[in-house]
Amino acid sequence: MAEQIINVDFESEMGQSYVDYAMSVITDRALPDVRDGLKPVQRKILYAINQLTHSNTPHRKCARIVGDTMGKYHPHGDSSIYEGLVNLAQDWKLIHPLIDSHGNFGSIDGDGAAAMRYTEARISEYAEEVCMKDLGYFKDQFVPNFDNTEMEPTILPFQIPNILVSGAKGIAVGMATNIPTHNLGEIIDSFILYMKNEKISLDELLTVMQGPDFATGGIINASKDDLREIYATGKGRIKVRGKIEVKDIGYGRKSICVTEIPHTMIGSTADFLDKVAELARNRELPAVVDIADRGDKSGECLCIDVKKGTSDEEIENMINILYKKTGLEDTFGVNMNCICDGEPVVMGLIDIYREYYQFKKEIYETKYRKLLEKQSEVREIKEGLIEAVDMIDLIIEIIRGSKKKADTKACFMYGDTSNIKFQYKGSEADARQLHFTERQADAILTMQLQQLIGLEILNLKKEFEEADKLVRQYTNLLESPSAMKKKMIEDLMAIRKKFAVPRQSVIRNCGEVVIQKEKETETEVGVLLDRFYYIKVVDGGVYDKNIEQITKDYRFAVKCQSRIFSDDGNMYTIKIPDIIRNQAKRNPSTKKKDFGGGVIGRLADKGIQIFDFCNMERNANLLYMDCPEQSASETILFVDKTGKAKQVPVSAFDTKNKCISACSTDTLFITGTGENCSDLVAKSHDGYFIRVSVSDIPMKGKGAAGNKLIKLQDGDYLEYVWTGNVQDSFELDGKEIKFTRVKPSRMSAKGVKMRL
Repeated sequence: MAEQIINVDFESEMGQSYVDYAMSVITDRALPDVRDGLKPVQRKILYAINQLTHSNTPHRKCARIVGDTMGKYHPHGDSSIYEGLVNLAQDWKLIHPLIDSHGNFGSIDGDGAAAMRYTEARISEYAEEVCMKDLGYFKDQFVPNFDNTEMEPTILPFQIPNILVSGAKGIAVGMATNIPTHNLGEIIDSFILYMKNEKISLDELLTVMQGPDFATGGIINASKDDLREIYATGKGRIKVRGKIEVKDIGYGRKSICVTEIPHTMIGSTADFLDKVAELARNRELPAVVDIADRGDKSGECLCIDVKKGTSDEEIENMINILYKKTGLEDTFGVNMNCICDGEPVVMGLIDIYREYYQFKKEIYETKYRKLLEKQSEVREIKEGLIEAVDMIDLIIEIIRGSKKKADTKACFMYGDTSNIKFQYKGSEADARQLHFTERQADAILTMQLQQLIGLEILNLKKEFEEADKLVRQYTNLLESPSAMKKKMIEDLMAIRKKFAVPRQSVIRNCGEVVIQKEKETETEVGVLLDRFYYIKVVDGGVYDKNIEQITKDYRFAVKCQSRIFSDDGNMYTIKIPDIIRNQAKRNPSTKKKDFGGGVIGRLADKGIQIFDFCNMERNANLLYMDCPEQSASETILFVDKTGKAKQVPVSAFDTKNKCISACSTDTLFITGTGENCSDLVAKSHDGYFIRVSVSDIPMKGKGAAGNKLIKLQDGDYLEYVWTGNVQDSFELDGKEIKFTRVKPSRMSAKGVKMRL
């Protein structure tokens, strides 16, 4: 047979294949079904464990459970199955775990579970009662597994909206889901309200169902409007924060105790403690004296002890810092994305209730239809047995007069006496009146003689009455929607009574966290920068007392917050508290004077390199430093190597940013212009000098190019620039030269060569 070549467009084929793959991941892996709230792997795990265990039987090895799940229903690797099993068993993730664990299943601190060969599990009583109890009624809705050797359920008959109670989290291709857990009692109460009135408003439901409820407890910092938006659209953001108590630990000291962590901190409590320690080292939490995890000792999770004498206001501000900077308050993004009719849909609360209610009605109709069939059969059989007992002599005579079982059944069912030999006259006529059903005939043939005892006959009649009562009850449920609804509500209330627990999380609109900035002591200081780019802050008195030495030994020295210009084209704003906090780390033994959360150093201290805390490149050359608060300059003068110059208003550099672009990378010289800056002298590499009046240099914006200061020859460039008054001098090659030695010129002149 000749092979046929089919031409296929590569782009369209790849596109369609990727869409098919994405939909497979979405529907068969990552997103839960709105009806039972389970992902496929979770459904298969629960079905497999239900076949192996019950809630009152011994636990089974997780390796066996994982093996059965993988071998029969989910051939995608044991690690993903075991991870799913562990998640269903951890009571800090689920208020009502679906699996009862035995062994090391990890911890809330982020410790992983032990290997599956060491741990054991069984189905939890909650899952057995709420999910698995009625599974037997749905065997005809099972489908073949991946290799057609087993049957597995396509859905599990959860009696409650499990997608809200257990929540869900998953990442698919191009979409994700993140559904928070909710309180079982609130979900049942609000769902019953919906059942009674399917046109109920969302606001009425939210009076009963307050919002998410996490197993870790904590506080949900959200307003009613925020929650309403989430449950109306299925999307939104809420803030979750830990619950804190301030406790007296004796000796006048107090401890900030995190008694409940937010859901988002599961697995990262150690990171929280590290962040608190870092804040304490940086003196943002200067009152902290000890940090500990005392969860196993006194019931608290995490404790932060503060020093004696710390005021309530300071403690309150410390708590706000913890919320703001340590992850103790975090954002939980709600995305109620789930599978509905085989497609991913983001659903609000009423949408979820509507779809689940339709599913619940299907569950009950299927269940009671099966029960009706079973009890109808029981009633039919009991009715036949009672009738047979009433004519037991005729029954025995027919059986004794038959040669084959088929002849007996034919007589019982149709009154066919042609193959029956009767002992008494008149019996044949009575036999022709028999009209038992096939089930009744089979039951009569298997009836034991002990059922002819009087008490047994009474039991038969009692069993018939019970079956008849159940048949009428089930028929009424199936024919009366109101009766069925009433039965659903009764069953839901029974589940609520047995399994509902008080709400774990508190919902409170706490607003935004406000941190009170520490009041900094007003102290006069000096900022010193030496030629090796080490910077430090010293006391203002020390600065004034040693001004001559400072002027000699340091490249720049000012007495306030500094602006530093470098030849990388940037201006860096250096705040004094930043220097102080960083030099406190470098010189911990220095005699300390509190200031802005740090210390003021001594003149003999080495200081810290400026590159270590302002993100400046280490090969940058510092051109100018000034003090914007005390500067007498109205403009800043820029001269670059290409011979261009400009003046820029000081106000152009007023910024709160730590780093801004200020000049070109060719800039050679920067200085402030003031009373002592009337003239500028520049020298080129080829030896040309020029002196111009600073007032002739034009005013420009900080991003504009300068005007030509000197006309340079090809290959020549400016090498030195000096500013000062006419009577001043400058130093070059060890010689002092007066400004007046250089003839004054106009801008863009060629300049003159001088013999020094």
